[in-house]
Amino acid sequence: MAHTYLYNVKVGGVLALMCGMPLSSCHNDSPVPKNENTKTTVILYAVASNNLYGNLIEDKNEILEAASEMNLSGLRMLVYQVTPNSNPELLELKKHHDGSVTFEMIKGYDKILYSTDPDRISGVINDVMTMYTSDLYGLILWSHGTGLDPFTSTRSEEGVSRPILHSFGSDKDADKDSSYSDQINIDELADAIPDNFFNFIWFDACYMSGIETIYELRNKCKYFIGYPTEVFTPGMPYNLTLPYFLAEKPDLIGGANTFFNYYDNYSSSSMRVATICVVDMDKLEGIADICRDAYANSTLPSKVDLLRYTRGSIGPFYDFGQYTKLRAANSETESLVEEFEKKLNEMVLYSAATNVDFNYNVIDLNKFSGISCHYFVDDNSRKAEFYKTLDWYKRVYK
Repeated sequence: MAHTYLYNVKVGGVLALMCGMPLSSCHNDSPVPKNENTKTTVILYAVASNNLYGNLIEDKNEILEAASEMNLSGLRMLVYQVTPNSNPELLELKKHHDGSVTFEMIKGYDKILYSTDPDRISGVINDVMTMYTSDLYGLILWSHGTGLDPFTSTRSEEGVSRPILHSFGSDKDADKDSSYSDQINIDELADAIPDNFFNFIWFDACYMSGIETIYELRNKCKYFIGYPTEVFTPGMPYNLTLPYFLAEKPDLIGGANTFFNYYDNYSSSSMRVATICVVDMDKLEGIADICRDAYANSTLPSKVDLLRYTRGSIGPFYDFGQYTKLRAANSETESLVEEFEKKLNEMVLYSAATNVDFNYNVIDLNKFSGISCHYFVDDNSRKAEFYKTLDWYKRVYK
């Protein structure tokens, strides 16, 4: 049976770009010569030592395809990758005099650290900061993502088992432990990223557009792009989106809209499923103020009518906008709903969703905000105790 797919798109304002401060362009431990200053440098940080490795190959080919048609003057694309059978590498996109485009290795890394280790992430970013100067930096985080997962996955750390509740990446090193995949909690990821360095952070991974994730990264970038649901394994169509984010003035709304249209018009109707949003991080604190007031003076809404964005063992996650409006409506302050809607429209510069989710259940587009949230209950469980360590909880619940 054929389905008619509708979508909801909201654009609110024009992106104003901030330039990062120029940094030193030399690296004492690297043979790379000093590079000229560029307008924009984008890092694709790909943790592909898992079942997504084939998709990384496809995505790099898509980048080469798009770059062959682009003028890369003043633009730089870097790829950090870890794959199943090789050591991590930092690659640079190069366009040659004959018009050909290739990736060239700039630096190799060992596997002593997982690529999901905060020290490796911060080390790679520091290498880029040191080797390359640029007016503007962007970061794309590429891998598996589970967002805030309230289930009981655990990992052992120095003999102590702890929950993996809020995670990105899946780095599997068979030489260390063939049964183990390392992930990074979002608070650790935030600590690994320097403050106010990136113009944008784009998660090309499932489930990472949650308010808890976004708030944890509030001081790390000016714009956040992510998906509140899963994304099909093709991920971002880099052959279509590269000209939007690898630009002197990145058009993040245009890139997000191109991503959405790619899936909304997909040749196979079963894959016409996508969600995405672009967030102005400068607007977060105003949203947090309203949420603090709404959550303090209201009861939890029923889960029955909430938009649920997850399937299987992940989540569940619910629509942040709908959840908060219901709580605001039940609060003691009548104007909170109107205030929240105004602030949300200012913060979410773009949001889009097909009218079905990955379970092929209908997404009520009037309730879709582009951001998910956890339905927090203080039940003294391990997952609740972990949630209390997150900045979002401390800001709006405590």
